[in-house]
Amino acid sequence: MSFNRRQFFKSGAIGAGSLALAAPAIAQNRRELSMVMAWPHNFPGLASIAYNFSKFVEELTDGSITIKVNAAGELVGAFEVFDAVGQGTADCYHASPMFLAGKWQPATFFGLVPFGLNANEHCAWMYFGGGEELQEKPYRELFNLKAMTCGHTGTQMAGWFNQEINSLEDFKGIKMRSSGIAGEVMRRVGASAVMIPPQEIFTSLQSGAIDATELCCAWLDSANGFHQYTKYYYAPGWQEVNSAGEIGINADVWDSFTDHERLIMRHAVQSANSINIGEWPYYNAKAMDTLRNEHDVDVRLYPDDVLEALAKTSAEVIAELGDTDDYAREIYASWKDYRDTALRYSALVDYPMYRARKIAFDIGA
Repeated sequence: MSFNRRQFFKSGAIGAGSLALAAPAIAQNRRELSMVMAWPHNFPGLASIAYNFSKFVEELTDGSITIKVNAAGELVGAFEVFDAVGQGTADCYHASPMFLAGKWQPATFFGLVPFGLNANEHCAWMYFGGGEELQEKPYRELFNLKAMTCGHTGTQMAGWFNQEINSLEDFKGIKMRSSGIAGEVMRRVGASAVMIPPQEIFTSLQSGAIDATELCCAWLDSANGFHQYTKYYYAPGWQEVNSAGEIGINADVWDSFTDHERLIMRHAVQSANSINIGEWPYYNAKAMDTLRNEHDVDVRLYPDDVLEALAKTSAEVIAELGDTDDYAREIYASWKDYRDTALRYSALVDYPMYRARKIAFDIGA
């Protein structure tokens, strides 16, 4: 029998005593979800996404849904969050899609691609260019997940090195922490690329297990202390023009939500995402000043011929990735079409403006 709440109250079927008895039922309807992150609790710009999402869900549901956030290693490891959520060990996660690439490589299109989309362009592709729809089917069918883009670092740095990079030859023999497609590109140009969880990079540099690393940007990199064991900080971040994170929810849990609860989840994700897009450029700029002025970090630029070689190798790897399976072929076609369109626009509009801003800065305007 369906329950008509309005008619029930109108009929006067409950009195004061009955209202008191209803309180425990309301309490029983409260739901706590478990969330796993691919990061430690104290990772700036990353852990904050999960905490903001949790906060917004609790506020928007008036406390009827709460989320307990667990750091990497507390319930599962950083690279295990997808299995944990898909199998129901946890209800939701925040991580980078590139950490799923070990199981399904095309997932990296939803996170980061060398010489790819910036933060605004990635959101444009996901929201308006079909990215969300292209992600929906494989994530549900292969992993029992519902994922939504959330968290965008913006342009990253190329990495930390203890030697100058003046040519491709200088990559040879370097053991470097590098992830996703970039790791494969670095291997093809002669480096020994290894994938280790973000929280293990500092100790790996300290022990000499790796010679170089890339993780993110000035804000997160300085918080991890990479400048203590490396000398040169290289730009541009060709391998991660932007790194997009995602919040994923177990598909069965997602299906159990009401339409209104699913709407709340979407709005909470988008709110956490918009705040994060503002966090990175603000704190990155301040952290870079600190690295240069207080720690004497030597910021260098890759030579053009190095970037050209990296771009050509990246294009080969990306095309191969885009031919992985039927899902990948459809994703790659959509992604590349928009990437090329966005680059043509950016070359006409964004690049000239960045150049103009530098001219203004140089003359003290």
